[in-house]
Amino acid sequence: MPYRKEENWHISYQRKDGQNNDYYIFPKDKQAFWKLAEENGEIHLRFIGKYEQSLPCYQHIITVGKNHKNYTVSNFIRRSTIKNIRLSKRFKDTIILAAPKGAEDALEYRWIEFAQEEEPLSIAKEIKRQAILGQYFQEPIGPERKPQNTSATTHHIYNRDIRKKANAIRKANFLCEISNNHPLFKSRITNQNYLEAHHLIPLKYADLFSFSLDIEANIVAVCPHCHRLLHYGDKEEIKPILEQLFIQRKNLLASKEIHLTLEQLYAFYGSAD
Repeated sequence: MPYRKEENWHISYQRKDGQNNDYYIFPKDKQAFWKLAEENGEIHLRFIGKYEQSLPCYQHIITVGKNHKNYTVSNFIRRSTIKNIRLSKRFKDTIILAAPKGAEDALEYRWIEFAQEEEPLSIAKEIKRQAILGQYFQEPIGPERKPQNTSATTHHIYNRDIRKKANAIRKANFLCEISNNHPLFKSRITNQNYLEAHHLIPLKYADLFSFSLDIEANIVAVCPHCHRLLHYGDKEEIKPILEQLFIQRKNLLASKEIHLTLEQLYAFYGSAD
């Protein structure tokens, strides 16, 4: 059963007790789910915070016996416990992904997909939170230690601090750092221009540097057009943009002990001559 197709996932929502949790379950067919779960003895879970940076745990395994017959899959998961606390009580504002052992590929794919999709929402909410409180995150001075990354089978999730991305957008005065000519629209959450945050040096190259790349010096505020251009644009078209950003950020990066040449930056984007 293709796990990339939305119709093959069952979606269940929990709004009781103000928990505001969403359950995404694969495969959608209840009989197929329980058949795999019984054959392999386990249900695998992943947790993604809707708004917060982190959760008490990113993954959990439920052992499956024969006591599930009277429950839907989502209710069975809710009634399961971690350290004697029901899942439905332990997590709030959480997306919970579930798949039986034997369907881990679906789970890992959806986990990464959701983690990427939810980030702009989290950043917008962080911008609004800071504005309401009048308290803004202060990044440490000097180089920063690398954060510990999360491994998801063959994939790596590079931890990102949404507070730094929120700062980068706010410090850019909610204007695209590449061009002001592209049309912008107001975010319904912040009531400011909607912008996205882009790591100039992609985090997948973190192993090439001694210190963290998840720093404000390496985060550029860009409009959706420029963001997609950097990720998917023609190599020659993005070269002048990379040069512009390199000039703007070279000294700031050096202050965090991230030393970069323009040729390296070109190579990271496949634009080297």
